[in-house]
Amino acid sequence: MPQKTRWGKGGHTSLLSALKPKREQGVKIKPKRARVIGVFSCKGGVGKTTTVANLGMCLSQYMGDNILAVDANLTSPNLGLHFGEFIPKVTIHDALSGELPIEKVVMKCHGLLAILGSIAYGEEIHLVDLRGHLAPLKSEYKVILIDSAPGIWGEVTAAMKACDEIIIVTNPYIPTIASTLKTFHVVERYKVPVVGVIVNKVRGEPFELPIKDVKKALGWPIISVVPEDSKVREATAAGIPVVRYAPRSSAAKEFKKLGEFLIKRLRKG
Repeated sequence: MPQKTRWGKGGHTSLLSALKPKREQGVKIKPKRARVIGVFSCKGGVGKTTTVANLGMCLSQYMGDNILAVDANLTSPNLGLHFGEFIPKVTIHDALSGELPIEKVVMKCHGLLAILGSIAYGEEIHLVDLRGHLAPLKSEYKVILIDSAPGIWGEVTAAMKACDEIIIVTNPYIPTIASTLKTFHVVERYKVPVVGVIVNKVRGEPFELPIKDVKKALGWPIISVVPEDSKVREATAAGIPVVRYAPRSSAAKEFKKLGEFLIKRLRKG
C-alpha cells in the first residue's frame, strides 16, 4: 500500500515559490458592451476546451443568445469536437482570411451560439488582430467566451489581448502548477485581470497537490474544483457537452455551479 504523501511546511509549494510572480489586484472592468472572458492554460490536456463548452452551455441557460463561445485555438481548434462538429460549414478562419464577415460565421451548437475553427489552415493564420476581428460582435452579445490554444506565445497572446478578463484552468499536479505559473507571468505582462482558477480532473489521490496548496502556490482564488469523471470522456466521444449528456454527473454539477458563480458576478458588474 503506497504511503500517503505529506505536505508539511515548506513542502511542494516551496518549490514553486521562486516562480511565483508579484502581482497587484486587478481593477474590476465594467465594459459598456460584451465582456470578453478568456479561458487559458499554459499546458495542454488540462480540460480547457471542455470547460469552455460546458460553461458556455450553462451560461446560455441563463442568457440565451446573449452568450457566444469562440474557438481561438487557431492552429489546432477542438471546440467543435465537443459539439459533434468535425467539419464546420463556416469557421473563424473564414472571417480571419477575409472570406466572410465575422457575423456570418456564428453557428448554433446544442443551443449555444459559437464560432468554431478549421484544421485546414496553417500556422500563419495566428498572425492576426483577434481583438479587432471580434470588435463588431461586442455590441451583439453580453458575454464572449474565448477558448485559447495552450501555451504562452503567438496566438495565445493575441487571444489574451482580446480579453477583458481571464480564467485559468489547471490540474492538481506539480508539473501542471509550475506551467500555470508561466501563464501568470504573461498575464502580468498584459495586465489582464484574472477571475480565478479552475482546478480540473481532481481525483483525491494522495499524490495530488491539495487545493489549499494550489491556491497558496498560485495566489489567485479557486473558483471551481471539477472532479475527474468518466462521463466527461463519454460526452466528448458523443459530441455533446457533459452538462447535457449527463447532467447529474459530478463534473456536470460543478460546471453548473461555476456557471451560477459567473452569472452572479456578471450581475454585480
